[in-house]
Amino acid sequence: MKLNRENIILAVIALFTLPAALAASTRVPTAEGLVYGGADGQQLTMDYYAPAGAGVPPIAIIIHGGGYIGGINRNGSEAYCADFLAPAGYAVFAINYRLAPRYPYPYMVYDVERAIRYLRHNAKQWNADPNKIALVGGSAGGFLSNMVGLLNAAGDPRAPDPVDRESAKVQAVVTLFAQSSFATVPLNANVHALLDPLIKEKGEADALRAASPITYVTKDAPAFLQILGDKDEYIPFSEATNLDAALRRVGVSSTVIRIPGGMHGTGGWYKLPSVPDWEVDMTEWLNAKLDHQGPVGAGIQKREPAAK
Repeated sequence: MKLNRENIILAVIALFTLPAALAASTRVPTAEGLVYGGADGQQLTMDYYAPAGAGVPPIAIIIHGGGYIGGINRNGSEAYCADFLAPAGYAVFAINYRLAPRYPYPYMVYDVERAIRYLRHNAKQWNADPNKIALVGGSAGGFLSNMVGLLNAAGDPRAPDPVDRESAKVQAVVTLFAQSSFATVPLNANVHALLDPLIKEKGEADALRAASPITYVTKDAPAFLQILGDKDEYIPFSEATNLDAALRRVGVSSTVIRIPGGMHGTGGWYKLPSVPDWEVDMTEWLNAKLDHQGPVGAGIQKREPAAK
């Protein structure tokens, strides 16, 4: 699933595509195009960013956005997270996945689950901890982080592939500007590309419920951190607060970081006068949830002075 010209064009025009002003990730992958699975004759690939420091690192799986129909791996808001998570001692893997409309829901969910299983099964290859895995996704990738984190899928003990016998459960979920329910936000062309086959099968109401992460909240969910601007053009802030309330009702640890004035994508956040240090907060939150002692601060984009 390497990037091609068509996917790049789709990413540019997609409704959930990242803003043009977005600062690109500067960290270069340690290894590119690593294969974590295959489906329908296609290879599923990921890029690896090696952790700084000694010891056994936790795993952070970065899931790119792109409006479900197109995605950008190394130049998106989510890939920027590799810039500060790898220096903090995380083994970072930025994954590609199958895209709609050719592969509608739930194929991309299956791909993320496969990535978790693969990394858990092969963690020793990178000297990483298979019991400390976090998902970090933004926009469409944030929807996938929400969904896969809440599905908490067990392994199949009868699967012929030993990778598929592994659990797809994670220990922490971070989502940036992500949808938690399709029933509460008007459907657009991209969402129709993702969900129309399911809608045809189940009817709209049942399909939207089945494809909404909030449907799968249970007391067994991992800890959640949601980061969202309150001026996001596409994802209402209530998407975060609704999921936060549902998680808290069943006793799951849940935190929301509000970006005052923040729009979709992290590109302009650092220019906002009242922006919190969300990168530091995210790293410290992950350190606490995964019992990791990695340093915090390196690789974080510098703030612009607030306008007077």
